[in-house]
Amino acid sequence: MLHAEHRLMQHMVRQELYIPRLKPQIKKCIFMCKICTMHKQKMRSQIMAALPPERCNFALPFTTTGVDFAGPFMIKASMLRSPTLMKGYVAVFVCFTTKAVHLELCTSLTTEAFLAAFARFVGRRGFPSKIMSDNGKTFIGAQRATEKQFVDFSKQILPDIVQKYAPQGINWQFIPPSAPHMGGLWESAVKSFKSHFKKIANNHKFTYEEFTTLLIRIEAVLNSRPLAALSQDPSDFTALTPGHFLKGAPILATPEPGVESLSLLNRWERIKILHHDFSRRWKDDYLKDLHRRYRWKTTENAPKLGDCVLINDDCLPPTEWRHGRIEKLYYGSDGHIRVVDLRTQTGTLTRPLVKLCFLPTADKTEK
Repeated sequence: MLHAEHRLMQHMVRQELYIPRLKPQIKKCIFMCKICTMHKQKMRSQIMAALPPERCNFALPFTTTGVDFAGPFMIKASMLRSPTLMKGYVAVFVCFTTKAVHLELCTSLTTEAFLAAFARFVGRRGFPSKIMSDNGKTFIGAQRATEKQFVDFSKQILPDIVQKYAPQGINWQFIPPSAPHMGGLWESAVKSFKSHFKKIANNHKFTYEEFTTLLIRIEAVLNSRPLAALSQDPSDFTALTPGHFLKGAPILATPEPGVESLSLLNRWERIKILHHDFSRRWKDDYLKDLHRRYRWKTTENAPKLGDCVLINDDCLPPTEWRHGRIEKLYYGSDGHIRVVDLRTQTGTLTRPLVKLCFLPTADKTEK
C-alpha cells in the first residue's frame, strides 16, 4: 500500500478478511517501518530543566556573559558616491543575571577580530568570570588564545602574583553542537537587535562610524526595556530595566535632579538603598517570572546505549539523514538526559535529543 496510514490499510484488509484487533496490529507494523519513521520526523524531547545558578543568583552585570554573532551586514568603506562594500558582524554580549546587552562591531569572524571586540567589552564592562557561547570556530579559537595568553603570562611572573590574578582566568563553556535552544538567552538578544536594526536601516548602507553609532543607540534601547511586567502599585510608574543595574536608571530615562545638597554620608546611604531596592525587585518581579514553563512539561523515555537514531539535518531531506548509534549519555544536574554522543560512519558526534529521530526496535514493540 505504498506506506499508507492505518485507516487505509484497515479498510483494504477488511475487504478480504476479518481479523480481531486489527488496528493495533496495523499500528505495530507502521511503527516498525523505517521509512514511515523517517517521514514522520518525530524528534525526542525532554522535560525542561531548572534555571542555571548563574541566572538565579544576583551578581554584578556581565559576571556571567553569553556571546553570539549577528550578521553579516554590508558596510561602506568610504564616503564616495559608489563606495566599496565590506562585510561586518556584530558581537552580541548579554548578561545572564540582568539581561543587559553590549554590542560590538567586528570586521570579520576571525579570532583576532573577536579578541579585539572582547578587549573593548572588558574595558567598558569589566572582566567576566564565565563566558558561554555556541561552538563557532571563532569562539573556540578565542578560548584557546585567551587560555594560552594566561598560561604564558603566569609563567613569567612570581607565584604570589599568579595567585592574586588567578581569578581572572576565563571559564569558557560551550553548549552542545546543533543545540541553539540551549543558548536561548543570547539568541533572544540577537533577535531583539535585528528587530530594531531592520526597522531603522531598511536597505540603507552605513559607514563604519554610522554603523557604530547606530549600534550604541540600539544598545541603549535594549537596556531600557522592562525586565518584568509593570508594578500593580498605582504610585509606581517605573519598571525594572537592565539600565538600573548599569547606571541606576533606564538608559533613555529623563535625568533626575542632582543631589549636591546631600552630605557624603547621605549620598552613600541613598546609593545602598537604591541597590537593595533593585535587588529586591529583581527577585520579586523578574526571577519569579522566569520559572514559568510553557512547553516540555513532561518527562520522556530516556535513551539507552546502543539505540539507533537518525540525525536531523535541516539542509537534507529525511531520506538522506545520517544514521547513528548512541555511544555515550550525558546526564544533567536533574538526572535527565538531554545530550548524547553518536557513533557514525564518519566519526563521533555530539547532539541534543531534539535533533534525533529514534528508530523503532523490537523490545519497544513488545512493551
